[in-house]
Amino acid sequence: MTTAVPAAARPASQAADASLGASRTRRAIVLVALFAAWAVAYTDRIVIGTAIIPISRELALSDAAKGYVLGAFYATYALMQLGGGALADRFGARRVLVGCLALWSLFTALTGAAWSLGSLLAFRLLFGIGEGSFAPASSTAIVQTFPARVRARVQALLCSTVFLGSAVGAASVGWTIARFGWRQTFVMLGALGAMVAFALFVVPSRRHIDPADASGHAAQARPRWRDIAREPLVWRVALTWFGCCVLALGLQAWLPVWLMRTRGIDLLHIGLISAIPLLASFVGTNLAGFVIDRLPAARLKHLLAGGALASAAFAAAMPFVASLPALIVCWTLCMLAFDVVYAGVFAIPLKHFPASVAGRTTGLINFAGQLAGAISPVVVGALVGHAGWTAAFAFLTSGALIASVAALGCRFQMRPPTLSH
Repeated sequence: MTTAVPAAARPASQAADASLGASRTRRAIVLVALFAAWAVAYTDRIVIGTAIIPISRELALSDAAKGYVLGAFYATYALMQLGGGALADRFGARRVLVGCLALWSLFTALTGAAWSLGSLLAFRLLFGIGEGSFAPASSTAIVQTFPARVRARVQALLCSTVFLGSAVGAASVGWTIARFGWRQTFVMLGALGAMVAFALFVVPSRRHIDPADASGHAAQARPRWRDIAREPLVWRVALTWFGCCVLALGLQAWLPVWLMRTRGIDLLHIGLISAIPLLASFVGTNLAGFVIDRLPAARLKHLLAGGALASAAFAAAMPFVASLPALIVCWTLCMLAFDVVYAGVFAIPLKHFPASVAGRTTGLINFAGQLAGAISPVVVGALVGHAGWTAAFAFLTSGALIASVAALGCRFQMRPPTLSH
């Protein structure tokens, strides 16, 4: 015997099912669009590490000059983290995301027209302005679209595009530079970014309100910058990210040059070899996101500290291994350890702070990391020219050791700080 459903109840039930289905469809569309945008962002960002080799030949750049070029992007990128987070929190994510994509794609393409060290530095600085607001705006988009229980894994998926984009980019960029030249490669990447910007522009915009969000009162009491700056957890996480980025971004910038000089590997094979640790990291970051969504808050600091320490140990071993397979293993393990910190740091603003400040806390924390990106390649370039590669690797690993100590000082609670006025 079946129970009849009252006629009056059917439309409401069907409407609820339709609304739920529409919500899931929209989340999927947003996730795909953000994933594509992040992949393009990281491909555009890492191409300079491979392209700097033919660029330095054509423009006659010294090691110190190459360091300035590799670090220039991060100077403006770091500064724009702060403004981008505030804009995204105030005006919504989509406008900021589309504007970022359009701007950085323009300056990626213009990099192919560089005619001197000065012009190359100018285009890299402008490229950093374009990309600078993207990460905090992306965090705001996640908070506005996804419920709190899945935000760490969503953020991890988007963060993992650094490795997918870098793996595909390293392999394809090495080929395109060899086949078409570095100038044409930058133009093609700029065109690809413009297409993704258009796709993101047509994604429907509608804010998700999570009833379980601990910061649901944010509309009545909007925290100010000084309220965020008074929270010690922000600065401890920022220092953790700074230290890890000294290692990761310095290594990313100089590894192609190091492999060519010390191992005699050409550009095409450098790209192919790089794909191994990068693809492993794509998987590792996503696994870390699932773990963090289920991890007790008090254990997160140990996860961050352990990841930073392990990444330092494996990076320190890289100059001393004799065979190429052993080098690839150390490189891969270093990256997998870094993945843990990477996924954790970017999940913290979404899970341990009010939703109303997701963009600004992400921006402030990532400002510290990208400041390291501006400093580390320059320092490595100076060390390589005056003290050699051993000193350069010692500097890189010291950053991750600082990060491990800073992570142990973090205090995570089940409920986010109120950040009240």
